[in-house]
Amino acid sequence: MFSNIFETIHRFLRLKVEDFEFLLSLVGPKIAKMDTNMREAITPKERLLNHCVSRHSITKIVKETCACIKEVLHSYVKVMNPMKLPSTQEEWLAVSKRFEERWKFPHAIGAIDGKHVHIVAPRDSGSEYFNYKNFFSIVLMVVVDADYNFMYADAGGKGGISDGGIFKNTRLYQRLENKRMNIPPPEPLQIPYQTEVPYFMLGDKAFAFTEYCIRPYGGNHGPDTAERIFNKKHSTARMPVENSLGILCNRFRVLKGPIHLQPDYAKEVIITTVYLHNFLRSLPTLLNLHSTGFKTEQLCKEIGEAKAPSQVYNLFH
Repeated sequence: MFSNIFETIHRFLRLKVEDFEFLLSLVGPKIAKMDTNMREAITPKERLLNHCVSRHSITKIVKETCACIKEVLHSYVKVMNPMKLPSTQEEWLAVSKRFEERWKFPHAIGAIDGKHVHIVAPRDSGSEYFNYKNFFSIVLMVVVDADYNFMYADAGGKGGISDGGIFKNTRLYQRLENKRMNIPPPEPLQIPYQTEVPYFMLGDKAFAFTEYCIRPYGGNHGPDTAERIFNKKHSTARMPVENSLGILCNRFRVLKGPIHLQPDYAKEVIITTVYLHNFLRSLPTLLNLHSTGFKTEQLCKEIGEAKAPSQVYNLFH
C-alpha cells in the first residue's frame, strides 16, 4: 500500500480525493461491518480501495461492494437495471437531437458496440469463452448516447459468440424486435423531403442491418461516392461508444484483464465499472477529462489507444 493514500486514490482510481470521499459517503453505510471479539472489521474505505486483505476476503468483498455501488449509484446513472433506456418518444427524440447537434447525424438514438473483456479460463467451459482474438473473454454489450454516457449495459456473453450473436441474446434485442421500446415512428429527415426514415442505433459490421440498427456499407468505395461519405459520417457518429469503452478500460484497468474471477463474478465487476463511469461523468472535476466540452488532446491522452488528436480534430470539424 502506498504510504500516501491520496496518491493511491489518484494513481489507481484517477479520482480526486473529494470525489472518492463522496462515493465512500454513499457506499460506506451499506458495506460497513461490525468489529468482533475475534477480529477488527475491514473498514468501508479498505473495501472500496480493496487492498492489503486476504484472497478469501477479497472474493467476498468484490461481490458485496459491487452490489452496494450499483445500488447507491442507481439514481446517478442511466444504466439499465434491468432497463433504463429512454421510455418515451420524447426522451428518444432528445437523444436523437444531441446526436444531430454534436455529431451531425440525424435520427441516431444511440451507438451500440461490444467489448471483449479478458478473463481466466472458466472451469469446465471448453472453448465457449475462447474468442477470435485467441483469449478467454466475456462480452460487455453497451449503448452510449452522444455525450459518452452508457444508456444500456449487458455483460456475461460468452466470448466465443459474435457481437451480433450476443446482442440477439439480450433483452434489448427482444424488445427492439417486438417493438416494445416506444421509439418514435419514421419521419422525413427534413423539409421538403418526403421519404420517412426510422430512428435507429449505430452499429458496426458485426450487427445486422435492421430498421432499428444501421451499419456501414461493406466493400470498397471511391472517395466521393455516397457510400464512402456515409461511412465516414457513420464512423464519426460512433465515436462516443468506441471512445467511451476506451475510457472505461483505461480508467478501470481491471478491464484490461485477465480478470481472475469466474464469469458471474467478473460480470458484476464489469457492470459496476459502467455505473462508476456514468457517476464520474456527473462530477464537475478537473480529473474528469471525458466530461461534456472535453478537449480532444485530453481525451486522447486519457484513453491512450484511440485516435490521435489530429484525427479526432478532423472528424469533429
